[in-house]
Amino acid sequence: GMVNDVLCKFKHYKTVLGDINLHFIHMVGSEEKKSTPIILLHGWPSTVWEFHKSIPILLEQGYTIVAPSLPGHGFSDAPSVQGVSPMVIACVYHKLMLKLGYNKYLIQGGDWGAIIGAVMTDVYPDHVIGLHNTMNHIHFGWRQITVLVVGLFAPQLVYHTPQEEAFINPISGLEGRMYKKFAFFHLQTVIPDTLGYGLVDSPLAIVSWIGSPLIQMSAPNNDPMQWRKGLANFGVDNVCATVLIYWATRTSQASLRLYYEFYWNDREYLENFTIPKVPVAISNFPNEIIHLTKFTSWRTFNNIKQFTYHDHGGHFAHLDNTHGILEDLTSFIQLIK
Repeated sequence: GMVNDVLCKFKHYKTVLGDINLHFIHMVGSEEKKSTPIILLHGWPSTVWEFHKSIPILLEQGYTIVAPSLPGHGFSDAPSVQGVSPMVIACVYHKLMLKLGYNKYLIQGGDWGAIIGAVMTDVYPDHVIGLHNTMNHIHFGWRQITVLVVGLFAPQLVYHTPQEEAFINPISGLEGRMYKKFAFFHLQTVIPDTLGYGLVDSPLAIVSWIGSPLIQMSAPNNDPMQWRKGLANFGVDNVCATVLIYWATRTSQASLRLYYEFYWNDREYLENFTIPKVPVAISNFPNEIIHLTKFTSWRTFNNIKQFTYHDHGGHFAHLDNTHGILEDLTSFIQLIK
């Protein structure tokens, strides 16, 4: 009922690109802003439902919107072949934009969408007008660890603002926080199908495994013990809608496999790439799962034009801080124009 009523307000399409039967939403804006089409990219365990509040607002402002469903996530079919990793999906999304007639476009992404958007920007820099990410994903190596340690003793050398320091510090207890946040990542990278068979078979299993990270990634410090606040931030209706889409399309198992494909196909590339010229904007929300300083981000993104902080919002900012993320996005567009 509710999911159908909301999503039916948008125009939905499917197209076959290579081995992928891809679903996407396509809403054409005004002629004036047709030169800046925006592709919105979601991650796991999200769906295009994440954008149901943002699309009408951007459309009202005149922007053209393309919002694909990740392969094997909701309305896009599960890949029929192995090897469909974030790098492959980046190529598919680029082909989609060209097929729609958009030779140049702007990317907004979170979670896998942030990673895939960064790959698109690296591989197709002449086509990407700008990249706006919410999950500030770069390789977390010895340089970043060194910066964190220096920041512990001499914060003035590392952090641009007190707000930035508050987002990152303290590093004490960092390991424990990582275990809490990313236990799912290890399981889905190693044994995705072991989990997946249960998700497509049991409503209780899918509510638990898909619903839990939606809530935890919206909770303060991603603390599972603060699940009530996480649920209030994300919204009961949004949890139900997201889980329902995965259940009805029977794609929950396929969605887990993207972690396996990423780890065994793309990890080395994603640990070393850089984006030297394309303008980048990064929005930081307090309940996001990854926080990095602007200083460390420069290693990957050499042309950061906008780096903002917000007082509320989490991993799914389109839902729990719609105004904040869209304000950043539209101001970034005006900045790079």
